[in-house]
Amino acid sequence: MTPTQPDDSAKGPILEAAQRLFAREGFEKVSLRMLTQEAGVNLASVNYHFRSKQGLIDAVIAGYVNPVNEARLALLDTAESSSGGHALPLDTILDCFMRPVLEAVRKSPISEQLFFQLMGRCMNNQSQKTMPDTVLGLFGQVVTRFPQAIRRTLPDLSEKESLWRLHFTVGVLIHVLIHTDGLQQLAGDRLGSPSLDNILTMVKGYCQAGLEAPETKLETQDA
Repeated sequence: MTPTQPDDSAKGPILEAAQRLFAREGFEKVSLRMLTQEAGVNLASVNYHFRSKQGLIDAVIAGYVNPVNEARLALLDTAESSSGGHALPLDTILDCFMRPVLEAVRKSPISEQLFFQLMGRCMNNQSQKTMPDTVLGLFGQVVTRFPQAIRRTLPDLSEKESLWRLHFTVGVLIHVLIHTDGLQQLAGDRLGSPSLDNILTMVKGYCQAGLEAPETKLETQDA
């Protein structure tokens, strides 16, 4: 390490601080000053390891989203290989899509509540124009493979409708991740205390009903 080069050991604390702050506040509200204070490092360390706040955001998103998408594709590969060429049950497709998020919760060094919020924000960020290049390839595979699996199970569903319904499913998952804590504060004891597995089961059941609904008949169709 040269006198002008920050300590390489600062990278981990910066990422951990960024995860906590981004989870609580969102990507836009967190300043570099907040990050350096939380991590106990100087601005030079952030710039050295990540070049900018956007570089740090990209690193956090890739670190959380890429393993989830890799696991989604691996689970779908296994399920399709075991199906003997038959269409998969919708519950299986949705489990392949959603369970990796649950497994990631259990591996995360931050609290369950913060993880839910951070993963929701990471997934939500993918709908914006700021999607990091490091996640584009895997997301492209997910957006291709899962609608294909859905259409094999629901052959009367058009490609366009299957893509929209997967998009709606992602929206439900993001909302649950980000806003469950708020619902618990509003509903109190009426909400109960479901486990992560039970929450996943409820979300899958809700989304499965949406996937199985008759194709939407629009008054005007796109050209």
